[in-house]
Amino acid sequence: MTVRCIYEGKTHQLQSTEQIHEVPKDSEFIWYDVIAPTNEEKEFLKQTFKLSTKEIESSVYTLSQPDISRNSHREARHIIAHTLVDKDFTARALGITIAGNTIVTLHHSELASVSDVKQQLLDHQLKPDAELVTLALLENIVDTYFVHVEKIEERVFSFETYNMESARNKKLMQQVFDIRAEIIKLKRILLPMEQLVDTIKAFGTFDKDSQKSQLFYDIYNQLRHETETLASCEDLTDEIKDNDQSYHTTRISKVMNVLTIISSIFFPLSFLCGWYGMGFKFMPEYDWKYSYPVFIVLAIVITVALVMLFKKKKWF
Repeated sequence: MTVRCIYEGKTHQLQSTEQIHEVPKDSEFIWYDVIAPTNEEKEFLKQTFKLSTKEIESSVYTLSQPDISRNSHREARHIIAHTLVDKDFTARALGITIAGNTIVTLHHSELASVSDVKQQLLDHQLKPDAELVTLALLENIVDTYFVHVEKIEERVFSFETYNMESARNKKLMQQVFDIRAEIIKLKRILLPMEQLVDTIKAFGTFDKDSQKSQLFYDIYNQLRHETETLASCEDLTDEIKDNDQSYHTTRISKVMNVLTIISSIFFPLSFLCGWYGMGFKFMPEYDWKYSYPVFIVLAIVITVALVMLFKKKKWF
């Protein structure tokens, strides 16, 4: 359990503390960053910001999809976003509550996206404004997606240099399936986040201020670009998979064609061998001294005739 508070007093100086009771109630800006809240802190959040138990639990334990709720004035009140912190694309929830110029962030463990924004705020790179801080958090979250999406895009486009017949690329399809698994995991996070951003856009939450509106639309466009990039990568891997399947189907077809030609050549020869191998006592050819040479010549003639026929029909 950790609580970090950043507030701006009447002197317009940003200060930080880990004690909630030390934050002046008349501060012009307050940011409560709550990590794994205790029962006492949960009660404080319920009473002060009217957060429900479900909203608190969803912000800490990733119990639901990204979502947004509004107050009676139809203003954004509580946002649940998902950030990526693990290499296996596991989502971590981040709850953001806006109340005037006060913001509350709730999460289970330390998040780099939150720490970066706090540092920007303390370094005076970010104006102490609840909505601007919210947008900065959303921007950092979307940036964490971009890192993974860019890596997947680079890996997919690197397949252009691969040769299907090269012995060193026999594991190509395994790599393709691994990438497709990563794409699916990423889409499970990006698509709900895209729906969340679409909802915020429909609410017009940040349309009142031109700077905030521009920042929000940058986030919106970047997220759309990332989802479209993933879709393109998925299509490319589909094409690679189809090409590989077509390539192997063609190879199998060629092998079957060769086997069919060989079988067609040996079928009449097998028939002759079977016919004269029956071993009946009264078969005049057995006593003829030229029977063996004639049989050899006949077999050669049949073989040459069939080969010429297949070549004429362009079977090979």
